[in-house]
Amino acid sequence: MRIFWTFFVLIFLLISCQEKKVIREKKIDLKEIRKKGKLTVLMENSSLSYFEYRGKKLGFEYEFMDTFCKSIGIKLEVKIVSESADFKKDLVSGEGDVIASNLVIPFKGDKNLSYSEPFYRTHQVLVQLSNDTMIREASELAGKSVFVRHGSAFAERLKYLQYEIGAKINVKYKKGDPIAEDLIEMVANNELPFTIAHENLARISQELHPNLNIGTKISFMQNIGFGLRNNSTDLKKKLDAFIKTYCASPAYAELKKRYFDYLKNEPTEFYIQKKGQISPYDAVFQSEAKKYGWDWKIVAAVAFKESRFNPNARGFGGAYGMMQFMPNTGPSFGVFPGSPAEVQIAGGMKYLNRTYVMWKAVPDPDQRMKFTLASYNAGPGHIIDAQNLAKAAGLNPHVWDGNVEVMVGNLDDPTYYRSEHVRCGAYRGHAVSYVKHVFGIYNGWR
Repeated sequence: MRIFWTFFVLIFLLISCQEKKVIREKKIDLKEIRKKGKLTVLMENSSLSYFEYRGKKLGFEYEFMDTFCKSIGIKLEVKIVSESADFKKDLVSGEGDVIASNLVIPFKGDKNLSYSEPFYRTHQVLVQLSNDTMIREASELAGKSVFVRHGSAFAERLKYLQYEIGAKINVKYKKGDPIAEDLIEMVANNELPFTIAHENLARISQELHPNLNIGTKISFMQNIGFGLRNNSTDLKKKLDAFIKTYCASPAYAELKKRYFDYLKNEPTEFYIQKKGQISPYDAVFQSEAKKYGWDWKIVAAVAFKESRFNPNARGFGGAYGMMQFMPNTGPSFGVFPGSPAEVQIAGGMKYLNRTYVMWKAVPDPDQRMKFTLASYNAGPGHIIDAQNLAKAAGLNPHVWDGNVEVMVGNLDDPTYYRSEHVRCGAYRGHAVSYVKHVFGIYNGWR
């Protein structure tokens, strides 16, 4: 019996030692990073960190870090991190070199991380549905349930806010470790009562969900920076120097404008100047559509939805013009921000037709057009992801209505966008409603 208990204790001690084993911090600094020729940045799949839209890699922090990498002559490699606890683990183990996830620089610091100079300042806000019973002061959160990501700066803020207001706040967490943007989606869909987000992200989300209110502040301004290993001292010096210079430049002001202060399209008069006329550009739509055998009114419906026929419109991520081309896509079709309306329509028609040809495996013409419109709005990568999810779920991957559109709607759910069938990650846009709206406009005109 004594031998048995001795053996049991030894096994227990071995298991305990293994559980307490700490990952040793790898020594990787600027010299080693230059040698491998790339900087690996750990990011989350969100509008502020990194995402794919209309075939372009985007994200406020992604573009910031891409500019930094170009300034020192190395490539940027993005590694998407799904679980919040993995950021520090992957950084310390050398899987990544920098954390970029809208990271708040804490007052006391972090023994596992060093932080860059701040590159942005924002405050935390309450995200809630806009109605007559909204919370307008932080003290009104007493007794309320607020959902945040476990271990986040928002959870930390709520902990101290309870002391400040002298009342308990029910801090809740959702399974699956959803990021702030996922929780915002749930609030917008009336699945959760409240969440917390940084104002810069909340502002982007409010553009997609006008039913949200983000006006209640629950913190002072906070510094946002990047996380680095403690031993990456040369990398930190280089990054800090870049931040100080870049944040004072016109290029940084333009970057902020593209994500937080881009121009909105003001509604214009509906163009019915005489019977049968839709826009001032009807003749151009007709001429360009005829080259490809299209009904010109579907192209006009896209232009109306995108910009209300405004050749000078500006949109999220730098989208421009009547057809809202992305900066990396427009030039491929001969369209630039200053191009005349005729060139914009010609480029848009060419792009739509190329996308339509891509979906030749879809037999039904109307369904094929819906795949085309969805791809024009979201980028084909997300629609292919939804098609793969539909096939895996036993739905028809060649039918949009009630099949692939269902999975497009699910791409804002971590259960789906973290699936092995998904390549482009989360999609939080409105491709489903976009298709319905454009087809609705088109059907009203034909």
